Amino acid sequence: MINYDMQADKEKLEEILAREEFTAYLRERSINPLLGWLERMWRKVLGLFPDVDLPPGTPKVLAYLLLGLLLAALAAAIVWLIRSTVLLRRSRRRGIFRSVAELDKSSAQLREEAERCAAEGDYPEAVRRMFLSVLLLMDEQGWIRAEKWKTNREYVDELTDRKPKLCSPFIEGAALFEHVVYGAASASADDYVRMQALEAAARGGGGHDAEVV
Repeated sequence: MINYDMQADKEKLEEILAREEFTAYLRERSINPLLGWLERMWRKVLGLFPDVDLPPGTPKVLAYLLLGLLLAALAAAIVWLIRSTVLLRRSRRRGIFRSVAELDKSSAQLREEAERCAAEGDYPEAVRRMFLSVLLLMDEQGWIRAEKWKTNREYVDELTDRKPKLCSPFIEGAALFEHVVYGAASASADDYVRMQALEAAARGGGGHDAEVV
């Protein structure tokens, strides 16, 4: 009956597996598949130029370089996609300013336009233009940065940092503006007077007693 020495067989197997040819094979198998494919591709490209004398390992170096470029391109594409998504969302917002032309006017010009609309009895438009005048006035004072895509929430955030005393009257005025403009509600002479109070508060710097009545 044959007597197997299991321990001896185990040690013999470990000795065989530790040889260079087996460890090299295992290292080769552990290479990233993408990197291996890139290296093979570079070998084919370099094979088209047999007269070019390149040091050993060049295909692997080029493969790493190309992999780095691919990863950088992927990162750039992700950044571009995120920025495009943000800009798209901003473009879909309902802007406070209807045109760049309105944004380019001064607060005094829009205040005069609001007064003319009120004199003609067009109080919804008078309320809207007086509110735009307030935004441009605050921009002129450096309290906010008026932009076509910004919302009232973003203006409140800016005022919180730079002119907190004006936050309360501005929030009330913004609510009136959104009710009239976005809610397509009617507006009265009293509503226009309330918006005038906001404009006066802005010109006064938003003191403690400033509020939209």
